[in-house]
Amino acid sequence: MNRITPQAGLSDSWTRCSANYNLDPAERWETRLLSAPELRFVSNRTRLLIQHSLPEMERLHSLVMALGFTVMLADANGVVLSRQTSREDLTGCRRWGFQAGALWDEENAGTNSIGTCLQEKKPVMVLQSQHWRLCFRNLTGIAAPLYNANGKLAGVLNICSFAGNDIMPFSSLLMETMISTARQIEERLFRQFFPNETIITLGLATESSTPLVALDPDGHVRGATHSSRMRMHWPDGELEHLPALMNFLDSEDELSFRKAEVHVIRSALATTQGNVSAAARTLGISRSTLHRKIKALNLPI
Repeated sequence: MNRITPQAGLSDSWTRCSANYNLDPAERWETRLLSAPELRFVSNRTRLLIQHSLPEMERLHSLVMALGFTVMLADANGVVLSRQTSREDLTGCRRWGFQAGALWDEENAGTNSIGTCLQEKKPVMVLQSQHWRLCFRNLTGIAAPLYNANGKLAGVLNICSFAGNDIMPFSSLLMETMISTARQIEERLFRQFFPNETIITLGLATESSTPLVALDPDGHVRGATHSSRMRMHWPDGELEHLPALMNFLDSEDELSFRKAEVHVIRSALATTQGNVSAAARTLGISRSTLHRKIKALNLPI
């Protein structure tokens, strides 16, 4: 069987498999399974992720089961935490390691939707011979990263099939469905973590993260999703040092990304008496980046 040329992003994975992991594509592969105590420990640590993912996994499986897909949730290390599958696929799932406790990290399994998604930190699709290992030539996988309430990579949502079916006519639709479901899980986690704060959006979603921000009654940022942090150049971790996002928030009005960014920059400059370098440090970005933003937004200094 001829190997399919890897799509953009997968070529880097193949390079890692060859140069970094020294994996032989023809080598026999056996699923590595965590012991029961190890799986209990991992499951307890990821309890909230599992809890908020299960309803979305059930809904997703109802949409893709006719195409032979099993839905899996894995943690940030590639350990499968939960799955949704059809009764007729149970034997195949055990054979291929589509089960809780199975380890699908890229370093051991080679190019695969779960492990490669974790490495690339973006949605990926791995079709049959695009897998590094030849024994995976009938597998098809699509995965999207999941982020927790603090914007950290928490795991992967994955659909995988061992039937060897051609899904190319539906690939775009399946990928968009995966990304949308990942966003729903992220929002569930975010709203549960900030139940008393006002949640606003900073614009349209990008890939599997929605730009949400949690504000206290004074307009200070208490939390931000991965997408929000990337857009606003906010640092990892706590955000208490940021200036107030808004002095007054009308809950009936949707806050645009541009307005939010303008307000944050103006607040930072006011706090530092117009000192651009100090304002940049407050925002967690470089002075040159802040200058570019000020110029792009046509703000007076």
